[in-house]
Amino acid sequence: MNFWSFLFYALLFLVGAMLLYLILMIILLSMGLRNKFAPPVQPTSLHDRIFDRVVTVLMRYARYFRISYYTVNIIVYYILIPLSWLILLDLIFDFHYLKIAFVLFCIGFALYCKDFEAFSLNLYKKSVRFLIYFNRFGSNYVASSVWICVVVPILIYVILIYRALY
Repeated sequence: MNFWSFLFYALLFLVGAMLLYLILMIILLSMGLRNKFAPPVQPTSLHDRIFDRVVTVLMRYARYFRISYYTVNIIVYYILIPLSWLILLDLIFDFHYLKIAFVLFCIGFALYCKDFEAFSLNLYKKSVRFLIYFNRFGSNYVASSVWICVVVPILIYVILIYRALY
């Protein structure tokens, strides 16, 4: 497989994954993450417990590395998770271009970013606004966070790992 056909398949996969993600979100939101006939969500709901667990883990990493929660959140969701997906894609297509390009981009960004703490806080605020956007569809911040930041990445991991193994 040459580079251009690999690039075509990688872009096709990414576009397909994004469309699948959007369709999944539209279906889940149209079903109503919050049913108007259901009793009010208790603070011990599954969404709340998953959200609290993820926040607790990220806070522990923040304390351990002596950086802010916002910075850990950005590193995990914008660097580590995409890097792991690119590693799996490289494994699937038997290439090394994607992970090397992403690592080089991250190194270049790290060298030229003057204040990563301020950058991560700004990006975190934009991410929160994106999650709050789903409130208009009957969701809430916690439910949107769990669906978009936990469930969807797990589904993508399952697909990529299955594809890498078979």
